[in-house]
Amino acid sequence: MKVANFIAIGLLLCATAAIRAPAHAETKLTDFGGTWQGSGTDRSTPFESAQKTRCRASINATLTQMRSSIVCNGAAGLTKAIQLNIVLSGDVFTGALSQKATRSGSNSPTVLNGSVNGRKTNTTAKFTVSFPGLTPSVAVTLTLMNSASFSMQATTLGGQLMNVVFNRT
Repeated sequence: MKVANFIAIGLLLCATAAIRAPAHAETKLTDFGGTWQGSGTDRSTPFESAQKTRCRASINATLTQMRSSIVCNGAAGLTKAIQLNIVLSGDVFTGALSQKATRSGSNSPTVLNGSVNGRKTNTTAKFTVSFPGLTPSVAVTLTLMNSASFSMQATTLGGQLMNVVFNRT
């Protein structure tokens, strides 16, 4: 067999493999749109014990903007209301996050307002929420697991604050 024929067969096999390889569709902000329910663990600081939590999320999204409202109710009395608003430009996004945390039996909620900066890949959005003053920043990862579920993890100071899996309702 001539070298040219061998190369041609090799190229044909490579082309066939490329055609058969599964394509990874890029996740769009609109994939997160809708209402969701989730469960997992949550805490206010990495120094507290994690508690089981149940969450509801409502997300409105276009191709370039996303507004989400998440409310989580913890088994030990921690309630968090989170508002996240982002604008996407290419793979980079910016925005703002507001969190109001209340403990059962307490009349004074803790309110945090921060700026959001991050980047998205095919199925994941990773971003940092920076708060003013001495409040440490929080790293957040949203992973679209499939069209009906996504996960949300938040960490700070080396400790996990939140780990919740959401399912579309």
